[in-house]
Amino acid sequence: FSQAIYDQGAELDRIWGFVDGTVRGICRPGGAREQQSVYSDHKRKHALKFQTVVTPDGMIFHLHGPAEGRRHDILLLRESGLEERVRRDGRFQGYFVYGDQAYGRTDVFVSPFKGSSLTPAQAAINASMSKVRTSVEWPYGQVVNYWAGVDYKRKMCLGEVPVAKLYKTAVVLTNCITILRGGNNNSRYFGVEPPSLESYFS
Repeated sequence: FSQAIYDQGAELDRIWGFVDGTVRGICRPGGAREQQSVYSDHKRKHALKFQTVVTPDGMIFHLHGPAEGRRHDILLLRESGLEERVRRDGRFQGYFVYGDQAYGRTDVFVSPFKGSSLTPAQAAINASMSKVRTSVEWPYGQVVNYWAGVDYKRKMCLGEVPVAKLYKTAVVLTNCITILRGGNNNSRYFGVEPPSLESYFS
């Protein structure tokens, strides 16, 4: 994975995936307390938030959630236990997941350099990583293209519809479609084939 990302123009050569949060709109809950807890100021809508890691084979490798729309990505990360699981898995030692600045720089995550006085090398790294990181958004579009119902927020009512289960199921089925079709935009962009169904479900 890291070689495929590097070959696509990334300045960093040890990145195996991209972490991000996706916000799924829901209908406005009835109670004031519920409305406040799921309202995302950033997206200006009532929503649930999920955390994902997307890999160059076109797969949504990791999905955690939901959390209330107002929750910060870093709280979702802590709750998910993703950092510890990756740290304990020997396959990932010396390799990193790339995310936005909220994820910081650890032995698991790398994020853009920040500040107004970046060196030319730091600015070049940020620009190259921003280019390849946009691929993390493509699977979100793929999920709602295949399963438009999960994007119809007027029907996604907490307490009436299993909103989180529907989205998680849509993600698993989208991964299956990616496998059965031999890839998607992500896998073609990076030149990496998705796994087999047997491997995915093992």
